[in-house]
Amino acid sequence: MNDRIILMSFEYQAPEPENEEPQQTAEEYLAAQKSSIRKKSWWAVAIGGFVVVVHIGWLLIFAMIGAKPDFSVLFRSIFFILGLFALAAGLYGLYYARSLTLDDLTPTAEAIEFARRSAAVTPYYTMILLGSIVAVFVAQTTVGYDESIIAAGFVRSSITQDGEYWRLLTAGALHINLLHIFLNGNALYGLGGLVEFLSNRAHLAIVFVLSVVAGCTASLLLGPVEVAAGASGGIMGVFGYLLIYAYRRKQQLPPGFLRSLLINVAFIAGFGIIAYQIVDNFAHAGGFLFGAAYAFIQVPKDLAADPRKTSSIVNTLGIIAIAVYIAEALFAIFRITGRA
Repeated sequence: MNDRIILMSFEYQAPEPENEEPQQTAEEYLAAQKSSIRKKSWWAVAIGGFVVVVHIGWLLIFAMIGAKPDFSVLFRSIFFILGLFALAAGLYGLYYARSLTLDDLTPTAEAIEFARRSAAVTPYYTMILLGSIVAVFVAQTTVGYDESIIAAGFVRSSITQDGEYWRLLTAGALHINLLHIFLNGNALYGLGGLVEFLSNRAHLAIVFVLSVVAGCTASLLLGPVEVAAGASGGIMGVFGYLLIYAYRRKQQLPPGFLRSLLINVAFIAGFGIIAYQIVDNFAHAGGFLFGAAYAFIQVPKDLAADPRKTSSIVNTLGIIAIAVYIAEALFAIFRITGRA
């Protein structure tokens, strides 16, 4: 994640030898940052715009040959929706680069010290969670995505009629295709690493695992989805946790960190509204609300209190949570391969 990279860059650096080239001035640094943001934004505009134009152009070609175009099909295409949001993100990036100031890039003394004390953290739990998901996905590829989801994913009839409530957890380890796991895996690696960096890995394990269950439960009780899979509920729980964390500890975080999270949450919410036919919004909301509630209880308001310190009980619960997730991933693999 870029925010983690920003944090790491705040570490104290020893003075450079006098014979080194002079460092950038503040104005040069600001100009370089604006240029970098603009470059990335133009790429997003170009790629997103190309995808959107190709989809719309395809429908217009059908219209030209006499077929009646169905524009609703656009919002059932994950590629069209991703292109649309890439286009929107790129346009916002261009606006953001134009309005960027030095104040937006200058960390507080608290943020520098906080980052310095966090520099040695390695995201072990994030790697374990991601590794478990990848292992399940490999098993899925051996039998087919649809068959594996029926075997161990969220299947409403199997939960309500057969009492297979374990699916509320195993569904969070399965994915529907390669693009799905790529998007979720990338998000989990970035967000999970941030939680371990800013807080404690025990909280990551607890939030992620219970948010998966909370998201699937919300979908079961409130949503219309009959068959589903994905770690999105757990990821949204981590998002909710980070949002409350960033609000309470904003003085110890990089400038713009909270705003960046809010923008991402807004994009995800907008994505869910537009792509409601292919996104389980109830699972997203259930996971997000659980993660936010957990952070509301756990993250201390007192800036002098270190949010990374945990009791032996919390550490034990974190170990139990990560062990449960590994166990359910193995169980999902056994179900998928017909051994359970």
